[in-house]
Amino acid sequence: MMKLLKKHLIKFLFLVTFLGCVEPIAIETISYDNFLVVEATITNELKKHTVKLSRTFEIDKTDFNAETGAQIIVSDNQNNTYSFSETLPGTYVSDLNFKAIPNLEYTLKIATNKGKVYTSKQQLTVNSTIEELTTKVETSTKGDQGVSIIVHSFNPNNNSNYYRYTFEETYKISPPFWSDSELRVVSDTRPYEVEVVQRTVDNENCYKTLFSNQILITETKSLSEDRVNFPIRFILNSDFIISKRYSILVKQHVLTAASYNYYETLKKLSGSDNVFAQVQPGFINGNITSDTDVNEKVIGFFDVVSVAEKRLFFNYEDVFPNQTSYFPSTCDFVAPILSDPFSGESPLIDLIKDNTHTYYKENDTGQSHLEGRYLLVPKICGDCTVLGSNIKPSFWID
Repeated sequence: MMKLLKKHLIKFLFLVTFLGCVEPIAIETISYDNFLVVEATITNELKKHTVKLSRTFEIDKTDFNAETGAQIIVSDNQNNTYSFSETLPGTYVSDLNFKAIPNLEYTLKIATNKGKVYTSKQQLTVNSTIEELTTKVETSTKGDQGVSIIVHSFNPNNNSNYYRYTFEETYKISPPFWSDSELRVVSDTRPYEVEVVQRTVDNENCYKTLFSNQILITETKSLSEDRVNFPIRFILNSDFIISKRYSILVKQHVLTAASYNYYETLKKLSGSDNVFAQVQPGFINGNITSDTDVNEKVIGFFDVVSVAEKRLFFNYEDVFPNQTSYFPSTCDFVAPILSDPFSGESPLIDLIKDNTHTYYKENDTGQSHLEGRYLLVPKICGDCTVLGSNIKPSFWID
């Protein structure tokens, strides 16, 4: 157990590893100990799997405390062995693609560069498929309208019971004032000259992918049947990510009871501004043990889990008909003159070179404050690459 009643402040790295970015938590009753932190999940997906190793660090430290130089092997009881190589500090990726098979026992073996060895053994959990993903327009507790994305699954064998969810969401970006033409500077000295030419970069439609960073768990053990109706995501109707076309890929991980309890504890720790205000949790037990020191504590969990996935697409108007979607910037037109008779400079060419604006069309507004021949808009309003990538994902369906 960790020593108590010390004055050091600590931020456990596992909160960063599993939960994403969280605010440091001041804990005056827990001392700093240099624990190994392990994140290791092997699934029934044929792919290269990843194990992450790090060390806890004190609250006044800011650097990620990666555990480097370790040797990692995953093996099964049919003498199949999979080695891992360190691709980034503390990140170890399997050298070969492999997947977990039912009824086999998998052993994770970690040997650090200081000669310490750690082990965990697990079997693949049972499989449970996702039946469908649905959307439902709802109102948040703050009174804001949005859309909930709900996962539905059912296991008639009633033996899954514990679930963790992750997702990746991809959205389409189509700026409101895109043009297939652009301005090219012909001469940046007097007499100044520009011309309208065909745009050379495809920047009409872009895409961006975001990944979940919360612990999303639920259980059906307390229910009469192994049926899940779990709201995995709530998105405000004013959120730009659903303003055009949106897609979410949901992955359902079937957990063991021990793994579920572990994630549930981590979720409770992350759900308050001061997670130790009511309860002193001490050390959170995982399922990884030290072979070289039976008294050494290790933070983390080795999961061997069945994964099912499903993808959903929808357009903004599908969910919010007769509503106007949101764009995250004002898009005021500017029309700089080509040559300033007083200064002798070219406001238009200066703006083109600044690369903050992009061409939209010929100026036909007739507005006196827009003097120049060409209308330009802030680059974000006419060039989708400001907000995303113009490479269309292979899974994308328009």
